Amino acid sequence: MYVFSRRSDERAEPVLTSSLARPSHPVPEPATGSAALRLKTKHDDAGLPVYAHIRPRNLETIPRSSTNPRNRKVRALAFNHKNQELGAVSLDGYFHLWKARGALSRLLSIKLPYCRENVCLTYCEELSLYAVGSQSHVSFLDLRQGHQNLRPMCSREGGTGVRSLSFYQHMVTVGTGHGSLLFYDVRAQKFLEERASAGPDCSPGPTGRKLRLTCGRGWLSHDDLWVNYFGGWDELPNALYTHCYNWPEMKLFVAGGPLPSGLHGNYAGLWS
Repeated sequence: MYVFSRRSDERAEPVLTSSLARPSHPVPEPATGSAALRLKTKHDDAGLPVYAHIRPRNLETIPRSSTNPRNRKVRALAFNHKNQELGAVSLDGYFHLWKARGALSRLLSIKLPYCRENVCLTYCEELSLYAVGSQSHVSFLDLRQGHQNLRPMCSREGGTGVRSLSFYQHMVTVGTGHGSLLFYDVRAQKFLEERASAGPDCSPGPTGRKLRLTCGRGWLSHDDLWVNYFGGWDELPNALYTHCYNWPEMKLFVAGGPLPSGLHGNYAGLWS
């Protein structure tokens, strides 16, 4: 794991950002221990972007829980701005927490209740909760002393797993490997449901079906692997690997691609 700093002889300025929406809180500079950054571009005389080179400021080894070094791969990171803490999920099913002021200082490592395919992580400032997505669940971690973790959320979407997560206040948006977005209310501990159409003599009510947004087909490479192993099936769902809200304009950006290993493709969509 790396924390980056800027070399003094380069022209680009690293800052935190998100894909669409500007962060609502002050943005920490890398010198304070930030582990996520982008390079703000400047342009040369020809109008072409000029980027700086960056180097690691700090290197931290993931604690070992098995003899297989491949199991210590970092799959996701989330930054707690208020406490200047960095959370990480590793392939061996552990959650790690570091203090990220100047240098990284490890605070704890805990085994997750569901350890298969932990590939996404997000943090909610308002609720002081980390959420970890796995093959069929979202686990909620409240690391404050004396607080109990919430009941995990089950999301069995054809066994394709949770691939992206985001918090907005008490609402969690879940991107699945089956090409759909689900919405979970942490306080009520249930998914949002579709509402039936209102009739002449009744008001709209819940249908019992989860409210979901389903992505389109995107692009898929029709190569030999697709032909030989998937029989030319052109309706493979796209896993939603990332999503981001633009709340001022009420828009939602979603991107992903095919879930099976070896296939090449992509998908991007914008809801408003």
